[in-house]
Amino acid sequence: MTDELVKIAIVTGANTGLGLATGRGLAEAGYTVILACRSEAKARSAMDEIRRMVPTASLDFIALDLIDRDSIRQFSATFSSRYDHLNLLVNNAGVMGPEYTITANGLELQFDANHIGHFYLTSLLIPMLDQEYETRVINVSSLAAKRDWADIHFDNLNFEGTYDDGQKVFGLNGMVAYSQSKLANVLFTLELKDRLASAGKHIKAVVVHPGVSATDLGRNMPLHLRLLAPVLAPLMGMSKPAQGAESALYGALASDVEAGDFIGPTGKGERSGPPGKVPLPVKASDHDLQKKLWALSEEKLGITFNV
Repeated sequence: MTDELVKIAIVTGANTGLGLATGRGLAEAGYTVILACRSEAKARSAMDEIRRMVPTASLDFIALDLIDRDSIRQFSATFSSRYDHLNLLVNNAGVMGPEYTITANGLELQFDANHIGHFYLTSLLIPMLDQEYETRVINVSSLAAKRDWADIHFDNLNFEGTYDDGQKVFGLNGMVAYSQSKLANVLFTLELKDRLASAGKHIKAVVVHPGVSATDLGRNMPLHLRLLAPVLAPLMGMSKPAQGAESALYGALASDVEAGDFIGPTGKGERSGPPGKVPLPVKASDHDLQKKLWALSEEKLGITFNV
């Protein structure tokens, strides 16, 4: 269906918010963009919106549910049947602050969707990314990964009995669990970077964060805060999704990006501003923690992630 001159990108959660803005930016840059989303109707609507702004956009949709292992395998199989290579995988989709939920996989929802699902998807797509030229994996993390309470809670991964404890943000519970999933994105990126380097692959693993951006991640906020969001967002220095997506686009497209870089807004507190290299979370450089999370992720999936 394609030849090696066509640049191909997958963006998970590309039907809204940061994912939609990232997909649009990549389409503008000449990529064929595959929208990896649960809802075909929402993906088709997003494709129409992208085409209104980028009439020449080359777009495709393949269904993906990141907490459904069969869906992830089917996505990979479908993609591999349509295309013969992949230039860019943007692991963007996420959930923040839902009601306490244990998925059918026996995992807390945020950890399952935000980290484990993307870990599995990446493992299946590595062969398509493995080319003689540079390709990239972009993992979208969050400022939550830098919070003092961000850690991997191996002794209570699912936050049984403690999900509503600790810091609340915008009235949302489960933010310690959210921070765990977002720190996991960073740890995964850095361990992936080292394994790819050891294997001599031309795949560059990069992690990014959008700062504080007004996106659909806030769908679980209390109703009164959602209603006030249009007023509060500018006062709190929240960027629009197009600005928040600049970090992912910089990580995906900039020539000066190196494997293992953390890209985010460079303004005050990394909340907004031009994208650039920002410091990693303190715990992220712990090689033992990186390896322990990798092993746990393989165990939860029942796989070996070979690069």
